[in-house]
Amino acid sequence: MIVDVTELGRRVRALRLQRGMTLKQVEALSGLSATHLSEVERGRTSPTIGALTRLACALGRETAYFLEPEELPEVALHRATGEGGFPLAPGISASALGNGIPGATLTCYRVRLDRGATSAFEWPAADTAGDAIYFVETGAVQVQVGDSAVRLEAGDAMQASHQLSHRLSGTGGEAARVLVSSTRPLEVQP
Repeated sequence: MIVDVTELGRRVRALRLQRGMTLKQVEALSGLSATHLSEVERGRTSPTIGALTRLACALGRETAYFLEPEELPEVALHRATGEGGFPLAPGISASALGNGIPGATLTCYRVRLDRGATSAFEWPAADTAGDAIYFVETGAVQVQVGDSAVRLEAGDAMQASHQLSHRLSGTGGEAARVLVSSTRPLEVQP
């Protein structure tokens, strides 16, 4: 769900004022008339996606900032307390390290593999560009990308394209903790 026209206008106006810009200055940068911008700010009209993209560029924000249902900050802070989490596979869980920022294409997770976990988390190959970085905080894991498998130990890191399949599993004995930064979200395995 995207925001309604009133909320969109409120965000445009608030950001314009925060940047200390007049309607005429935004008009010069975006190519949209000051009259149209005023109508958008008052929630009386909704800009096209093209116009909203030009407006976002003029105001120094990603277009998604104006469309996401929750107004996300430019900086997302994650504190170590109360991490919660969600299961990925038996013996493997993850917690998001931030709530996201407008237009973000990168998400970061802390993945925990329990001692003796024999299951694996898998990402199928994707048709679109993107990648993941794995950094092992503690323990050891096996990461298979395409047909190649690599054992990573604490302090090791690797980056791999999402155009290849990924498989993350424990080594069987010890628990492990891995930071995963990715252009694709983690999802619970069926």
